[in-house]
Amino acid sequence: MTRRDVSRATAIATILAIALVLAACSSGSSGSTAPAPSAPPGGAVVVAQDLKFDRQTIAVPANQAAPLLFENRDSAPHNVTVMAADGTKVFTGETFGGPESRTYQLPSLTAGSYKFQCDVHPDMKGTLTAG
Repeated sequence: MTRRDVSRATAIATILAIALVLAACSSGSSGSTAPAPSAPPGGAVVVAQDLKFDRQTIAVPANQAAPLLFENRDSAPHNVTVMAADGTKVFTGETFGGPESRTYQLPSLTAGSYKFQCDVHPDMKGTLTAG
């Protein structure tokens, strides 16, 4: 093998390795661009895709249990946890990989502002308003 052949083989191997890494990095999402599903009556909806929530705010009625439709479009596991202002967890939803959906039943929340996040990926977060 000549030096030129070795250089060509090395370049091809490098390109293939980069392609494999890029393919592995992109496998965390289903790639769906479908619109978010409709919220269940008296509840809210949130979608996880590309390691983020599709919205930063959701709202549910105060002083009554409410459904939260959670759609995970990533293959990575996600959930939704709701916390009071002091950080106390008031609800923790099941963690699951996607693409799949779950309808969580949120407990009755007093009127006010709460934080929500994914326990697996705490940078995925937003605000839930009970009102």
